[in-house]
Amino acid sequence: MHLSEKFTLNNGQKIPAIGLGTFQGDSGNAGVKDAVKLAFKLGYRHIDTASVYGNEKEIGDAIKECGIPRQEIYVTSKLAQTWHEPGDVEKAIDSTLRDLQLNYVDLYLMHFPHAYKPGKDNSTIRHSSGNGKPVIDYEMSRNYPETWKAMERLVDLGKARSIGLANFNILKTKRILETARIVPAINQVELHPYLPQHALFEFSSRNGILLMAHQPLGGRPAGVVRGHPDHPFPTEDPKIKDIATLAGMTPAQICLSWAVQRGIAVIPKSVQEKHMRQNFELKRLSEVEFDAVDGLADTRGPRRFLDPSRHLGFNIFDEQHDQPPRKKSFVSGLLSRATTEVDIQGDFSTLEISLDKKGALGLTTLHEPSLPTRPVADIVFIHGLGGGSRKTWSFSNEPYHFWPQAWLPEEPDLSDVRIHSFGYNADWTGRRQSVLRIYDFAQSLISELKNNPSVRRDSTRIILVGHSMGGCVAKKAYILARQDQTCRDLASRMHSIFFLGTPHRGSDMASILENMLVVTWGRKPFVTDLTPNSSAMEQINDEFRHVAPDLRLWSFYETLPISAGMVNRIIVERSSATLGYHNEEIAAMNADHRQVCKFASPADPNYKMLRNSLLTAVDLIRSAALEPSLPFTGLHDVPAKRPSPPQTDIDASLRIKSFLSIDDSMESYLATLQDLREPGSCLWFTEKPSFTSWHAGGEHRILWLTGSPATGKSIIASHVIDHLQFSSGCCSYFLYGHTTTARSTLSDAFRALAFQMAMQDDVIRDAILQLNEHDPVLDKTDEALVWRKLFVGSIFKLPSFAQHFWVIDGLDECVNSNTLFTKRLLATTPPGLRIFATSRRLDAIERGLAALGPLVSVHELTDLDTLADMRLFLATKLRELDRLDSDLECDAMCDKILKKSSGSFLWVRLVLQEFENAWTQEAMESVLNEVPVRLQDLYSRMLFSIEEDRHKTSLAKSILTWVVLAPRPLALEELRAAVQLDLNQKLQNISKAIPNLCGQLVLIDRDDKVRMIHETAREFLLSDSLCSKLSVHRRSHARLGSLLLRYLSGDVLKSRPRRPHNTARPRGFARPATAALRPPELPLLDYACRYFSEHLYRCTSEDYELAEDLCTFLKGNNVLSWVEHIAKSQDLNDITRTAINLRRYLSRRAKYVPPTDPSIHLIDSWVTDLIRVAAKFRPQLLACPSSIHYLIPPLCPSDSVIARTYAKDPRPAALIVEGLPRGIWDDCLIRIDFEHGQTTAVTYGDSLFAVGLSTGQISIYDAGSVQLSLRVTHPERVKLLELSRNDQFLLSCGNKQLNLWNPKTGDQLLVVPLESLPLAFIFLSSDELLGAFQSGELRKWNLETYEHDSISWKFDADELASCSQFSVPDQPPNRAAFISTSEVVMLALGYRKHPVILWNALELQLQGQCTTHANNGIDDMVFNPNPEIPALVVSYVDGRLCVFDYTSTAATSTLSDRFAHSLACSPDGRSLVAGSSHGGIEVFKFDQDSYGSVGLVPIYRLAAEDDTIRGVSFACDGLRFVDVHAQQCRVWAPAALVRMSNELESTSDAVILPSIAGGMMESSEEHEITSNITASEDGRYVVAGKRGGDVVLFSTTKGDEVGVLFRHAKGVCVVAIALGEAGNMVASADDSGRVLVAELAVPLPNHAAAAQLPDQKLAAARIAFQRRFHGAVQRLLVNAAADRLVVSGRWVDELWELPSGDVLASRKSDTGSFRSVFQHPRNSAWLVSMDGGTANILAWADFEEQSSGQGARLERPVAPAPDRYLDKTAASAVSHSSGAEYVVEFVRPTPSQLGSLSIWPVAAFDLPPGSAFPMTDPALETITPTILSIIGFASPSMLVFLDINLWVCTLELQHFTKAHRPSSARPTLHSSPTSSAWPSTPPKPS
Repeated sequence: MHLSEKFTLNNGQKIPAIGLGTFQGDSGNAGVKDAVKLAFKLGYRHIDTASVYGNEKEIGDAIKECGIPRQEIYVTSKLAQTWHEPGDVEKAIDSTLRDLQLNYVDLYLMHFPHAYKPGKDNSTIRHSSGNGKPVIDYEMSRNYPETWKAMERLVDLGKARSIGLANFNILKTKRILETARIVPAINQVELHPYLPQHALFEFSSRNGILLMAHQPLGGRPAGVVRGHPDHPFPTEDPKIKDIATLAGMTPAQICLSWAVQRGIAVIPKSVQEKHMRQNFELKRLSEVEFDAVDGLADTRGPRRFLDPSRHLGFNIFDEQHDQPPRKKSFVSGLLSRATTEVDIQGDFSTLEISLDKKGALGLTTLHEPSLPTRPVADIVFIHGLGGGSRKTWSFSNEPYHFWPQAWLPEEPDLSDVRIHSFGYNADWTGRRQSVLRIYDFAQSLISELKNNPSVRRDSTRIILVGHSMGGCVAKKAYILARQDQTCRDLASRMHSIFFLGTPHRGSDMASILENMLVVTWGRKPFVTDLTPNSSAMEQINDEFRHVAPDLRLWSFYETLPISAGMVNRIIVERSSATLGYHNEEIAAMNADHRQVCKFASPADPNYKMLRNSLLTAVDLIRSAALEPSLPFTGLHDVPAKRPSPPQTDIDASLRIKSFLSIDDSMESYLATLQDLREPGSCLWFTEKPSFTSWHAGGEHRILWLTGSPATGKSIIASHVIDHLQFSSGCCSYFLYGHTTTARSTLSDAFRALAFQMAMQDDVIRDAILQLNEHDPVLDKTDEALVWRKLFVGSIFKLPSFAQHFWVIDGLDECVNSNTLFTKRLLATTPPGLRIFATSRRLDAIERGLAALGPLVSVHELTDLDTLADMRLFLATKLRELDRLDSDLECDAMCDKILKKSSGSFLWVRLVLQEFENAWTQEAMESVLNEVPVRLQDLYSRMLFSIEEDRHKTSLAKSILTWVVLAPRPLALEELRAAVQLDLNQKLQNISKAIPNLCGQLVLIDRDDKVRMIHETAREFLLSDSLCSKLSVHRRSHARLGSLLLRYLSGDVLKSRPRRPHNTARPRGFARPATAALRPPELPLLDYACRYFSEHLYRCTSEDYELAEDLCTFLKGNNVLSWVEHIAKSQDLNDITRTAINLRRYLSRRAKYVPPTDPSIHLIDSWVTDLIRVAAKFRPQLLACPSSIHYLIPPLCPSDSVIARTYAKDPRPAALIVEGLPRGIWDDCLIRIDFEHGQTTAVTYGDSLFAVGLSTGQISIYDAGSVQLSLRVTHPERVKLLELSRNDQFLLSCGNKQLNLWNPKTGDQLLVVPLESLPLAFIFLSSDELLGAFQSGELRKWNLETYEHDSISWKFDADELASCSQFSVPDQPPNRAAFISTSEVVMLALGYRKHPVILWNALELQLQGQCTTHANNGIDDMVFNPNPEIPALVVSYVDGRLCVFDYTSTAATSTLSDRFAHSLACSPDGRSLVAGSSHGGIEVFKFDQDSYGSVGLVPIYRLAAEDDTIRGVSFACDGLRFVDVHAQQCRVWAPAALVRMSNELESTSDAVILPSIAGGMMESSEEHEITSNITASEDGRYVVAGKRGGDVVLFSTTKGDEVGVLFRHAKGVCVVAIALGEAGNMVASADDSGRVLVAELAVPLPNHAAAAQLPDQKLAAARIAFQRRFHGAVQRLLVNAAADRLVVSGRWVDELWELPSGDVLASRKSDTGSFRSVFQHPRNSAWLVSMDGGTANILAWADFEEQSSGQGARLERPVAPAPDRYLDKTAASAVSHSSGAEYVVEFVRPTPSQLGSLSIWPVAAFDLPPGSAFPMTDPALETITPTILSIIGFASPSMLVFLDINLWVCTLELQHFTKAHRPSSARPTLHSSPTSSAWPSTPPKPS
């Protein structure tokens, strides 16, 4: 692999990786010009210079003379120290450009952070003493950020393309970043193997700054600043020389290659052609070589060759103080307490710190929980040497930074903790001697705790937190408490001690300090106590180890050195900061000794780590308080082993196992591995420092073991599992490869790990159970979704998530292991999760591990590692064989076998198996000589031994073919059936036959599953180069597919009668019990049903026999039985997967047959039908799998293959279905109507989608069932909606306010008033939200703290004018779009009359502009979320749809006349959906031509309606999308979106099917019915109103639309219909309140019959009159004579005369709830008006009350719903239906609430009125919650209703106490207005 030739800077510009340095030091510049010209000739294109080098003129001449175009040369120069005044910076670069004869430099650096006093012409002023030192400009040396601001101006002026720094350390770079508008592109520093600058490199990488190495070979700077003049260079290092010799390179090439391989640019200097050529010819080092070079500084110590400290008088590389100081002594700076970033600008001469700043002495209570909350624990903070009770814990003097008081009490889980700080006088800077020791401080602490009233009067557990020496004080205090009888109670309350940089074994720096104090201010005994090997330290440690097991311990150690004066080192080394106890948790902090206890903000990772650990300790105290009977163990505060779970836990286990689809096969295989592992083996691994550090909570959260195949990685993994389960408790594991299914995925592992975690942790168990309740269906095919749902969205968020361990073995054999890295899953793991994984050493895995950086530690398994284990295994087995006479012979044989094994554990096992048949020394020697060493040779030998017996060959071939090609391991009985199906031979005693026939190539595990002995054996048999009768070819998939199809086409799926039982009557039209289906108990059936399509997917598709078998299966009746069998498993994903596999097979099959071939059409039709049936009838199939035979086919479109083939049902039907959809499938799965408000926004998440309305209402739906989950209300019109990953957050936004919700609970999490109009939002991660606003503001929220930061992209006028490339317009943008990739968050801003501007959103850097020839405004724009398709799609108001490449900003495609008002991309980036302003919807696929240009190809179009599509959004799988328009939301699933990822094989033989995907798939969408449906008296016709204003006549005999009777105004919805046949009248009302009454010329049946004659249309009705009602119309009712019309509203009913339309009377309501009017059930002259709990009997003639003004008082079985539920839904909330014997009232306040049913006999409505009580019955109460709406009466007492699963059900009211379930059920009509909005589901028996 080659090294990078160029690196990309943070502004997008590229810099050569290798350049030429031109600083000549003390040797002068005589040869610079020739050297530069020679470098150009050799290929160099980067020249580094500086004004202080004095050679810019020579370099300018060389550039001018070289003849190379300027744009190909990269020139770097630097700002000298005498030009730091901001006003001088531009003058300095002007001088440089004149000398270089250039218009600009590519890179301009600030040469040093410090400044010199300038003399004449900015020359350097030297000290008058003659020492040659420059005069320091101390003011400018501290104000270098001001110099940087002036340098930023150079970029704006175009004089420097990039700017950067040189010789800046971390501290100074941070100061630059605090105020920088332009982030430095480069930091040029001394860097070489002796000074690798790891910390600076890591910091710079995080902030997007590239390091450039000057002196990459060590080098010799000018003498006055030379740090180590006598030390050898890295090129002279013996180790580097050895590496160079082995690699065939020079030492210089090794050093340079190492740097470039790290991602660091280098500028070696040389004037010799040989060296220049060698320096330019680099190559990548091996991992071993790289690590050896990278670790040189660790063994030899860092060595800096450029050190100007002696020359300057201060150290510019000091990381603790921003040098130069004004004045500070060495002694006062050595071990003084922290100087923070806030202190940097202060007075460095101040030594004494006031008592207020240091904090009070003694015990100070910082937080006391307010009553009635009782404290759960006490935390005491103890400072260290020279610190204070306040100062030690404060980042600055601001109260906000005193985190124990300011932050901890605000933590929700720590608010009930009492917090103290303990101060004592450990000020070593005092000028007096002291007699105090650590013992005295500890006694003071004990005394304070004993006598503090709050602590003394309570029984809370105590946590001590000590920094530095404070940890020693805490230890000694606990020892004293244990020894003092009066303090035993106090000692027993001490629970934990936290050590922050505590020198348990002393510190060398204490010895230095002690020596200085002796000669200055006098001895301090407490400092002496801290010296290494002091008697105090030894005594404390000796006593503490005896009492420590009763405590929980945490130790945090520093990892960064501290700079004080001339000292730069770590104060307390890790070895001293940790105890090594078994009950100790150890963690590294990215901080120095001072900063381990103080933090800049709560977002500091170090603070989070410490806070979480404190929370763990408090949670342990809480749990112990809840379970007082549990013994205190010190280590976990829980028993080592959990008792057997009670029955409730077993039930929960079964629920979780079912939810996650878990099997128990791994446990048996783990037992197999444990049997293979000899006692005492593998201990070496768990004793390695890398493992112990990982186990103890070290820096690396992931430990990865790599090795060659068959070297025993799985055996080691089994040992690790045992070790963790014994020592740590919570360990979960997953074993890949031949230990699990051959097609195991990451999803399988994630689900298994989650299950095991739940079985070990009750909190995790409860979380998964809650997840199951909320979303019972888990998509197990999407590993990223499983990861987000189970872990990121649930388990990892648990506040009590403690330490868990995962062991994952054989990840290289996972089919999609790369997803771990490509989707950055491992990077989202919490600190408490430790992962151990094993794999082969594959390139893809190595790249992924490299990307994880410090998260992972990799151990490469070598032969030497496992040698002792293999010897132990061999010796044990050889002695068990008892073939050798003595131990000497046994040892000799061990040596022979090990010598030939090459580390292969598998090979050793096979040799031992062969030895079982060897009884002589000669036979054993023969085995050793015959068993090959290489695995391929070994497998070849196995095949040869099988082929020798020709009688075995055919059986062995069949077995191997099935085992190799099966997508999952076959059970023994499955394999027996498969072989019998293949060869018509039945294997006997199969468990013995398989090993005999196939040698050791396959094995039978403890679950009786047949597997390959190793994944490499599978690869070997599939190799194209294998010449053997037993080789397995992938084309054999076709034969296996044919066998399985014939198997399924036979009798295996046919019904077999069974004896009837006394069971309940079946639902609906299911067959009687005597003919019920039961699954055939055949072993291969389940495999054949689930996996036959996998073989078709993998076959070569030219096989005609296979195609014929497939068509035979699809034409037969068994295909429905196959669907039923799949549905019985309660998982329909197999049906969808089969359809996708068939689609893939078909696309390749079309290459071999003409497009008109009938098989193509048949397979394609079934692909569509299977997808639609699984989607539209999912609930029905799951509840009643047999419905596929008789209920579902008649409801499918008439032209669908399933309807044409199976819709005919010869049995008499109780319900007759007419009006079924004709033609093909409706691509719209669901239509959801909203009664109030217009839809304005929509968003689709992982498992939810949300719709926003103009009223502010937001409805949240489950994406799988499309059922309403909950509603929330935004206070204004909803403008934007956005769901985060895993549906953790829902953002709603209007013009004035932003709300953040929990979409699963409806809780409002955040409310933000807005000052500017919002444009776009994006969730950057699980805890960050970024928004763009019209004002030019970008605002980013932290979703954990809800804090936010704001930046603006607005420039001032001068800066805009100076921008040479493009400018940002003054006008506000009207559209915006975000995209977040692993590298950048990009923002696109759209304007009118201006190009689209692209920004790097987080760094506010302009990336470019996307220009088109005209721009009169933008409707919408969207990024393609797939970074491999760099496309920005913009829809312009003139109808154009343009695609831009956002990396080059070039327009790559333009489509005209699209008028896309809304755009959305699928998450996989393959599809785009566009909703037009005319109501049309179009779907495109992204396509790339041979040049990589991205275009759009239309694949689906929906005919336009009148309403603008207000929003569109794709589902996470890209197979569905949702749109909103007017008052409706629709969910679409076009077949054109179905696709299969190309993960298994090449598609080179695939062709595009013209009949399938080659052309545009068209669809249309008619207006839906929005009113009630009114039937004619003879039932042959119905009248209904539609969206759009049409009043339409339908025929019930044909189920089709006859025609339009009349129309309301365009754009309204008809909401109510009434039919008066006696007067040939139709009345209708629309949502504007207008009522129309139309008159037919002839009676309705005659009117309709005339329209059905040939060439005749329905005659339009005459509008008799129209009038606007003074409110919203809820109902219309016409009397039998058709001379009266009741118009019913919310508060008033009016009686109108027909046909005049005169208003005769009106009645007002007092309640406005439970209102309805209906015809009196017995008297045609009366009507009933329901108002609350009263039924008023009115006369049709004049609306007069017939019941003496009182009405009938109706009681209800349940209290009426509050009026607030009915405020906006009164029209649909209450319905009344009357039959000849009963009146039924059904109330459903909201769609998400259950309804209530009241049934009264009609006598209750007779005169005189009285109180009527409804009928009650337990069975009726059971049925009521299942009712969705009442349809009406089919007979005097038979009620017809629609249940919540959309089945039409009947209920015989006369016998409902017996018939406690519906007497028959059938899915509702999809063409009916009710069912068109929802899919169907059969009701479950009660």
